[in-house]
Amino acid sequence: MRIVLGVVVLLFAPTVAFFIWAWLVQIKRERKLAGTLPEWQALPWTNLGIAGLVLVIAALLYINFLADSSAPAAC
Repeated sequence: MRIVLGVVVLLFAPTVAFFIWAWLVQIKRERKLAGTLPEWQALPWTNLGIAGLVLVIAALLYINFLADSSAPAAC
């Protein structure tokens, strides 16, 4: 089951991430044209910080739940 889940996630995660990114870009473009985009959202660092945080959380969840726990612990 873990292998199937890993393959499915690896196949669909980039596609889902792309569509979420495209949707967020469209919302940002519409707000910028309407003049309602906050000043802090005009910078790319906000999106980069959020993406980094999501990747760190995903990595920690992977290590916690899916990593092989039968391997001997290193001291």
